Amino acid sequence: MHALVTSPPGGWSNTQLTQIELREGRPVDVLVRVHAVGLNPADNFQIEGKYPGGPKPPFISGRDACGVVVRGDSLGKWQPGDAVVVLQSSTTDLTNGTLCEQQWIGADNLARKPDGWTDAEAAAAPLVFHTAWKALFDLGGLKSGQSVVVTGASGGVGLAAIQLANSVGATVVALSRSDAKRSQLHQVGARHVFVPDDPYLKEKICDAVRAKGVSLVVENVGGPSLATSVHLLGLHGRVSVVGVLGGVDGTIPIPALMFKRASIHGVLVTDDTPQQSQSAWEQIVKLMDGTQSRPIIDRRFPLKEAAAAFEKLRENVFGKVIVEIPPA
Repeated sequence: MHALVTSPPGGWSNTQLTQIELREGRPVDVLVRVHAVGLNPADNFQIEGKYPGGPKPPFISGRDACGVVVRGDSLGKWQPGDAVVVLQSSTTDLTNGTLCEQQWIGADNLARKPDGWTDAEAAAAPLVFHTAWKALFDLGGLKSGQSVVVTGASGGVGLAAIQLANSVGATVVALSRSDAKRSQLHQVGARHVFVPDDPYLKEKICDAVRAKGVSLVVENVGGPSLATSVHLLGLHGRVSVVGVLGGVDGTIPIPALMFKRASIHGVLVTDDTPQQSQSAWEQIVKLMDGTQSRPIIDRRFPLKEAAAAFEKLRENVFGKVIVEIPPA
């Protein structure tokens, strides 16, 4: 079968689409014919060898995917012909990477493809929506009627956070430097959209949400943005830190944390059990279907153009980049 393989010592110069033998699965595994794969920045970092604790070459990258069962597991949970979504959360064990034509996936790491969703939409959702779910609800404690600021709002997790928060009746404030993207963010569900470096940002946000601060900030940028996030909080506010695209070091105003009785949480889904991932996925699909929302797709590429798909991922995207795998 064809697969995107990163060979030793790693990096894009040692990553190519190649023909390999499909390994044999375990009795608890399911053989899936992969139809579409959603790319994540972490996938690119792993290929480049820049992801902390990432896999050692050789490996097949990719975690999010949608496909059809070719061979079921020994317990009969999955049958040939079942349309499935891959809910893998591992960032280090990519033996079961999805950028290939077929792959063995653990039965507990599969969920049924949501009715009415395209393959691309289903492949786009798992990692970013699971991350957004954890940032908003598991750690963020967001409830209907509360307010949330989403920094770096046009990325995969940012858009997922906007859609999910909007679906529970929260007031969503999105931050973006792009004029074009600010208009798009309104269409996705953000009630208010501002430029992050506006000198009157807090005043404008407080006026928009009619409060002295917001309940939650989903921090996708990191770096200097972290201090701004704490500044935007109201009493007992929370920051869910998801990304560090703006830098790995941030200064936290300690008095603001103290007097606001605020909290900051780091967000990762890699330690969630398959059962936790399944539970989150069920609730995500229910919320998305309830508002007739779907994951936002930026662009699709065939598997033979996987390198170009990653180039697009590294650009200024709005939504997910998808790799589609046509039948052999």
